Amino acid sequence: MPKPRQTCTRCSMRRQKCDRKNPCSRCVHNKESHLCTRQWPDGYDPNIHRKYPKKKLIVPQDSAFSSSTPITDLSGPCLHQTSHPTWPDTPISARELPNHIQSQDPNPTSDLRAAGHQSSYPTNSSSLDAVRPTSQHGPSTSIDFITFGRSDFSDISISTLLTNKDPHIRNKVPMNQGLDQTQNRRLDDTPISTGAFSAPARSVEIYHLQSILPAKSQVFLMVDYHERFMLYWSGGIYHAPSFRRSLHEAYGQSHTLELQNLDWRWTALLFSILSASIIGSPDSVSVGWGYPGSEKVRLTRQWGHATISCLLLGDFASKYHIYSVQAIINMHTSEHLVGSSKEFVVYQGAALVIAKGLGLHRLGPHPDDGSPVELPPEQKKAFIQREIGRRVWYALTSQDWLCSSSTGMYNIQKRHFTTIKPGYYDEETMTPVSDGTPTFAHSANYLNEIAELMIEFHDDILDAPDITSKYSVVLKHDAKIRALCAERIPSCFSPRTLFNPSWPRWVAWSRRLHQVSCAHKIIMYHQSFLGRSFKNQQFTYSRWACATSARTIIELMSQMREEDEPQWWVEQAFVVTAGITLALDLFHRLEKEPEAQEYKMSVDKTIELLQLWPNSSLAAHGIRLLTSLLHERSKRIETTRLNPPPSATTASFLNNISLAAIAHAASDSTRAEESVTEVDANQGDGWMPDTQDVDTVDFEQFMDTFPLEACLDNVFFENMLSLAHSEFL
Repeated sequence: MPKPRQTCTRCSMRRQKCDRKNPCSRCVHNKESHLCTRQWPDGYDPNIHRKYPKKKLIVPQDSAFSSSTPITDLSGPCLHQTSHPTWPDTPISARELPNHIQSQDPNPTSDLRAAGHQSSYPTNSSSLDAVRPTSQHGPSTSIDFITFGRSDFSDISISTLLTNKDPHIRNKVPMNQGLDQTQNRRLDDTPISTGAFSAPARSVEIYHLQSILPAKSQVFLMVDYHERFMLYWSGGIYHAPSFRRSLHEAYGQSHTLELQNLDWRWTALLFSILSASIIGSPDSVSVGWGYPGSEKVRLTRQWGHATISCLLLGDFASKYHIYSVQAIINMHTSEHLVGSSKEFVVYQGAALVIAKGLGLHRLGPHPDDGSPVELPPEQKKAFIQREIGRRVWYALTSQDWLCSSSTGMYNIQKRHFTTIKPGYYDEETMTPVSDGTPTFAHSANYLNEIAELMIEFHDDILDAPDITSKYSVVLKHDAKIRALCAERIPSCFSPRTLFNPSWPRWVAWSRRLHQVSCAHKIIMYHQSFLGRSFKNQQFTYSRWACATSARTIIELMSQMREEDEPQWWVEQAFVVTAGITLALDLFHRLEKEPEAQEYKMSVDKTIELLQLWPNSSLAAHGIRLLTSLLHERSKRIETTRLNPPPSATTASFLNNISLAAIAHAASDSTRAEESVTEVDANQGDGWMPDTQDVDTVDFEQFMDTFPLEACLDNVFFENMLSLAHSEFL
């Protein structure tokens, strides 16, 4: 016979602990002692009395709460994906806009569906799709907090339980987003919590951000400068006409921006543009904006910190949006110049995670890509969204791959994404252009080809079993990069093509930068063998290649600059790399050699070039480093004159030898294999980045190993920086 129940009916229904008194203390406290009983009127049924109550599903009726349409894959069947976040366009609240600007179409995808097209990027659909059973569309592909795009095939999992706990809250944030750059911000986007700030700190931070915002005229001048002269180097990561339109709508008839009414992630992009413009522009241009040269570094840091604050205020780490990725990529232009490289690298990693969460790595071909001119307005808007997403993804990819020469690794695998390269379109009309007409995508795609060669080189070096094989890899990729720079460069960037005066002014600047970049990559290929080349003629080609590339960089960067031409931290890094290469070569030459005088003059010219950028922390560090190297060489020459050695130990450099002959001699590795092995034992792993502290290394050892670690996206890491006791990082 079962034991009689001792819990009263009231406590049992509430799922609360009962002290089994009659009446129990809880019922007495709740003033329900007259209801306290252990007798169930209709009998005790555990299926009823022991069952947890379920929350009712709340279906949002507003058009803002909409699911996304399926993503069309031309290579296979169409799978319905309901979780791709869409991104809001303009940062302005709908209540703050005039009536003629507010959205008039509650269902902008009706025309798309009538035409039978489905965008690769998510577009809004009816709110009923949000609660439609997955059996109608196949497996769900909702983006989990860790697993990007994996299907929820099983309903019995921790993720499913957490997801189904509050479905209306789950659908609220990701479904109220769009990739548009003109869609109104909804009132439901207001964050529930204050994120990284307490409520008082949030108010103070908003007040501070409002106070450091420039005047309206200054904002438009800097945004215009960035669009015309700086946006090309990042590959056009945001659609300039759409951003310009959003900025006009945000201001309206007012002369101030009410930041608290805007999307903070959009505001972060705005501050990153201001920061890049003020530090990148020449002093003659910034003075016209009302900012003297002495204020540029302070303002850049201030607006750079404002970018981070806006990202935190917008909960960018939990509310994924393309604005956040664009803002972080654009920080790449300014943060290295003011000494914030480490901070940028951290946020660069976050941008990659956000981009994957938004599905930017899965933007494959789409039927509308071939004829955007004939598309209806909504489909053309979706087309622009896809192109911007592709540009952003390839900007991240190029940055990651170009860093492999210094970090010794890369994060993005070619097999892990299906996004195609951006197309060549006119920026204002987004109409296709011929291959000979320069566009932002020409620069970005060509840079990505160079970056792809860098990771191929990295993988081949790791796979090579011995030093002979590794040097063969260096020679093979040396030929590849030279062929790429000579034969596969876009015609508009080739020095063999006459410059068309109708082209944008940035095309001439991009020509020089791409030539300098190719020369720099050759140095990166040979840097591991440069120290060996000073002592072993088997690697003479590396010494010649590095010296020739360094002189090419200095010669190209010595050309007269235009008045409006911006400064780039990458060109300064290239100049410093070239100067260090020649300075190190000087230490292994006799003073009477003709190359010694030539290289000494080139290093002096390098210092003069770096002095043209007084507002750059990178240039200042390069000047200190090169000056220290020249000072050390002068001391050694003076010491040698007072105490001459019994015999010269420095082998003379081979002169007047053809490129093919040097490469053939360098590839013949059978003669000095044993001596090379002894040198390698003393030098360590020379083909991998050296991360030791140079302050603890003897200067001669530093000269031999040559830990030159500057690349397009990671300037100088601790080994070179600590040598000059710099506070650059």
